[in-house]
Amino acid sequence: MTDLTDPSGASLRLSNDERERAVSAIQAHAAQGRLSEAEVQSRVQSARAAVTRGDLAPLFADLPGGVDLDGPGAGAGAGAGGGAGAAYAAPAAAAQPARDPYATPSEPYSRPANRRWGLAIVSVAPFVALILFFVTSTVWGYAYSWLWFLLVPITGAIVYGADGGRDRDRR
Repeated sequence: MTDLTDPSGASLRLSNDERERAVSAIQAHAAQGRLSEAEVQSRVQSARAAVTRGDLAPLFADLPGGVDLDGPGAGAGAGAGGGAGAAYAAPAAAAQPARDPYATPSEPYSRPANRRWGLAIVSVAPFVALILFFVTSTVWGYAYSWLWFLLVPITGAIVYGADGGRDRDRR
């Protein structure tokens, strides 16, 4: 169990996983009838907005047990003794490791190399367009030389639009 009132740990920043464990503990106390619906909503909102462990201390000050922020998948409670502060289960998603947003089961993480090449190509496109603009304008004039600058958005569309929006669906 984490001592939220300990001054040495009160200034430690919370992770999203720790906030969700605190929310689970609040909901478990509500399920046992210790908190009204209005109190639950207020405390859950405060827990999700908490920045440090000290910000969570007032939320559990009047509740038995506490909250375990340190253990993976651990919930609130006074320990193995059971009783009023029995351990509460954290959500299953909290215990899972962070998943790579670009990897699929059949495709290992390989996006950074592709992104570096795409970034290089899109970064060079304006300079290529500028060089082609000056070369063709001296040979044929300025009438249609400006069309080389369309190379910039076309390059971006080809490089970043090639996946058909798969990245947007995963966010």
